[in-house]
Amino acid sequence: MKMDKKYIVAITGATGAPLALHFLKTLLAFSSEVHLLFSDMGKQVFYQELKILKETNLTDFFKMHCKSHYQKIRFWDVLDFSAPFASGSGFADAMIIVPCSMKTLSAVSNGYSSTLIERSADVMLKEKRPLILVPRETPLNQIHLRNLLLASQAGAHILPPVPAFYTDPKNIEDILAYITGKILDSLTIRHDLFPRWSETGKM
Repeated sequence: MKMDKKYIVAITGATGAPLALHFLKTLLAFSSEVHLLFSDMGKQVFYQELKILKETNLTDFFKMHCKSHYQKIRFWDVLDFSAPFASGSGFADAMIIVPCSMKTLSAVSNGYSSTLIERSADVMLKEKRPLILVPRETPLNQIHLRNLLLASQAGAHILPPVPAFYTDPKNIEDILAYITGKILDSLTIRHDLFPRWSETGKM
């Protein structure tokens, strides 16, 4: 598979930092560039859930965890609208918001682009390029459901991080791999992160 794809990954303020890290590390192996964005609350949750020391710089964190693929990451300030993908004339093959908070979902589904995350998502929708939202909230109220429907109708792919049990997961890593794999499936990236239903002996 050619690895010349360019992706935008946004991490927003919902629980799911371990999933975001697992997905990012996996995606880097299938891409030439990953443009990484954090919302303010997304960064706070990322530090909290991964138990990152407050004095640790995120670039140093990703250097340690992404190793040789680290050079593929481009970090952007959430208010830097000079980013090429803030315009339809720029280009990214797809954008993934993982996890996607209900605040970010609301902004995306209603076209409210106050940050680079929301503007980038708006560009993906208007240019009819893949936008994958991984919403993390439960239970969902009618406002959440309405916003999910609006985003879907606008062209976004809604992918809740729901684990599967037919794969017989043994640990958290297996669950993260399954959800990461489902996101990769939506990007049409071939992988072997989990056994397919037809491979589990249940059919």
